[in-house]
Amino acid sequence: MPQTKKAASRAARPLRAFKEPAALKRLTKSLETAQDALTQLQAHAGRDVSKSARDLYKDVKTFVNSARRDTTKFAKAIQRDFDELQKNVTQGARQTARRAGAGAGASATKSSRSRATTRSTAKRAPAKRTSTRTRAASKP
Repeated sequence: MPQTKKAASRAARPLRAFKEPAALKRLTKSLETAQDALTQLQAHAGRDVSKSARDLYKDVKTFVNSARRDTTKFAKAIQRDFDELQKNVTQGARQTARRAGAGAGASATKSSRSRATTRSTAKRAPAKRTSTRTRAASKP
């Protein structure tokens, strides 16, 4: 009978490397293509266009450049978040393993604490009630 393989524990698994999302890659490539197209457009049009057309070209070029810069910043921010989450997950796995090693001692302490809180609430005196009958009877 063949032996069954045990699933690798989370702590034993190798960490995954960050993989940039495909949509972000496509966006970056599109912005690079737009930048190249604007450069070619300026070369063909030259100084023969009106001032308003040159102003519009400048605005579009500025927009594409800032969008490209922002997508690069966004990709770096996503990578930082991924690295931080991965670090937190590995730290959490280590802490869980340590807690599991503590065993029954930790759970016994916890249950005795819950019993102690139950006792303390049972010792409290009930709240005093004011009856509405005395007020109604005192009215003429």
